[in-house]
Amino acid sequence: MTSDIRASGALLTRAEGLRRLDEFAEHAGRTYAAGRNFDAGPGQHHAVSRLSGYIRRRLVSEEEVIKAVLRRHRFQDCEKFISEIFWRTYFKGWLEARPSIWDDWLAAVANTHSTEATPSQIACVESWADELEQTGYLHNHARMWFASVWIFTLGRSWQQGARLFLRWLHDGDPASNTLSWRWVGGLHTLNKHYLARAENIDRFTNGRFCPYGQLNEAASPLAGTAHPPPRPHASPAQPPHNPYILLLTAEDCHPESLLLVRRPSAVVVLPCEFGNMLLAGDQYLREPHIDMLDRCALQDAGRRAGAFFDCPVYDLDTSDAGSAGNHCRTITPDFDGIAEAVAGCADKYGASHLAAAYLSQGPWRANTERLLGHSCVAALSCSQILRPYDQKCWPHTTRGFFALRQKIPGIVAAMGAV
Repeated sequence: MTSDIRASGALLTRAEGLRRLDEFAEHAGRTYAAGRNFDAGPGQHHAVSRLSGYIRRRLVSEEEVIKAVLRRHRFQDCEKFISEIFWRTYFKGWLEARPSIWDDWLAAVANTHSTEATPSQIACVESWADELEQTGYLHNHARMWFASVWIFTLGRSWQQGARLFLRWLHDGDPASNTLSWRWVGGLHTLNKHYLARAENIDRFTNGRFCPYGQLNEAASPLAGTAHPPPRPHASPAQPPHNPYILLLTAEDCHPESLLLVRRPSAVVVLPCEFGNMLLAGDQYLREPHIDMLDRCALQDAGRRAGAFFDCPVYDLDTSDAGSAGNHCRTITPDFDGIAEAVAGCADKYGASHLAAAYLSQGPWRANTERLLGHSCVAALSCSQILRPYDQKCWPHTTRGFFALRQKIPGIVAAMGAV
């Protein structure tokens, strides 16, 4: 089975994510620990879970993955895999506490809009770039090597490298992507960078690539400054008790598990363009390659929400996802039309309130917030429901990963997973 969702034609649905989880969970212990660093090439990524596209959209939640793995393994045997789940959580919480890092990246991207990987004359980099654009996936080790070579050997902007990844990766997460590139460059953990080495690439690609003499293995970290102080994380919003409309985004596609005290009067599925348009400077930059994935996830979430809550579902995404071709388009979302549709739905059901799963830093949040500020819907209050998992983890994400890592056994135990 190919490792890529897009190339395989597999559906980005909750049912498919749960199937993959069940298929992988028995291998998440010592087998994963022994093989996780090996990049066997396109279509051969069988040592890793290939669940990241589902977790990124919470078609399958982190808590579900952890529990499924611990039903089959002792904690000490699957700790490596569980730590990888918490790395994503760590980056998300860290960026939530320092949103200016995301804003600074957007400002840098606004200065130049080229996101194509120009030829490097290094075979492994060319191969990874092809795999990225053809499949929407790269093995985690290859992502680190690629970023390191991009920054330290090719001397290219880390911000544009992060833009390239976010444009193509089917599991591209604003926090994990941005902060991973900063980590490689030595900006996240200041003065501690990651250098790709030919011997390491040779070993963990089983000799597929041997770039001896082609890499800068003595580069210094990028020059960085102290991080801004963390701001407090969001307090959990109270779920609405009065009639409300539930907004669905591709940030969280499992509305059935949100802690709500009453069912919504209706569900509104926001357009996938909301999550695939970056406002960089004064231009919206479209990410059409991700549209069809988010579209599939949102259609699945909408169907499940309608059945679970027994309420009408209004899908505002009428676009032909994926029809934009292979070029990034500059376009402005139809905020007026979308706001009018949301307001009309609220009026139809006598709802004075909106609710949504919590939106973390990134384009889904920025565009939804702009929508909520539109004159048509400004009178409607909105609750963003923070999941208990994030609520437990994020207070430990404001420093280095070790602070969260120390808490993992207790957090896992509190889930009832061990």
